[in-house]
Amino acid sequence: MRYIVRAHPRIESIPRFWTILNDGTVAKRKPDGEEIVASMKRAVIALGQAEWSETCYCTPPLQHERSSVYDQFFTDIEIEPLETSVQVKGQRFWDYLRDFSTKGSGAETKATTGMRYAPIRIL
Repeated sequence: MRYIVRAHPRIESIPRFWTILNDGTVAKRKPDGEEIVASMKRAVIALGQAEWSETCYCTPPLQHERSSVYDQFFTDIEIEPLETSVQVKGQRFWDYLRDFSTKGSGAETKATTGMRYAPIRIL
């Protein structure tokens, strides 16, 4: 079954999350590691909340994913059945993780506020 998942990333854990997503630590986890990595690549973030779709056949949904990975890196996790196709909007979460991990907390401002600096000239 497909689910839509919404959660707030734990800012202090982003660099570690990025590392284990990329060094194979998560992908090697059975039975769901590859799905977790694929889900994070599909995810978007807007106003500080990440959103993604995920396939899971367990009851309760995403129990193993949460206990092994998600609860370490997200708070306020909401999981709902995905009955129709949903177009999630926002910045690619994968890019957000990479930028935050390589550039520091400057990535946080744009993603969490939805705003960015644009100089203006007043005449």
